[in-house]
Amino acid sequence: RDDGGGAITINMMPRRALVAVARPAARPSLRRLIATRSKWPLPPIPSNDNLPRGCLVGTVVSDAMQKTVNVEVVRPKRIPKYNFLKNYTKKFMAHDEKEECAVGDTVRISPCRPLSKRKHFMVQSILKKGTGVV
Repeated sequence: RDDGGGAITINMMPRRALVAVARPAARPSLRRLIATRSKWPLPPIPSNDNLPRGCLVGTVVSDAMQKTVNVEVVRPKRIPKYNFLKNYTKKFMAHDEKEECAVGDTVRISPCRPLSKRKHFMVQSILKKGTGVV
């Protein structure tokens, strides 16, 4: 600012004494913690390499219909951002010609031609007999 004497002065705030403030140590990010944790090994993603093309493995949740069972297939998917597994479930209707399947059985279903509006799988084999409760 000009004070009339031809000299320009700058109005500055007085300097405050610099005080050293102890800051807390920086915490590692959550992503780095998850990536480097070695406490529990992550379970391997189940592979469908040994299954024939299009075949799925699931659990029978309903056998109330004639020659038809409702099979719930669980497929885990790894979420890369958070590095954990999330299960995605889908129900398929499958044709059971001999009506051998019961609730709780683990079965392998294979694709076939459409047998009805929603049924396009057939029960290929019963892998494990269930207890009857899902």
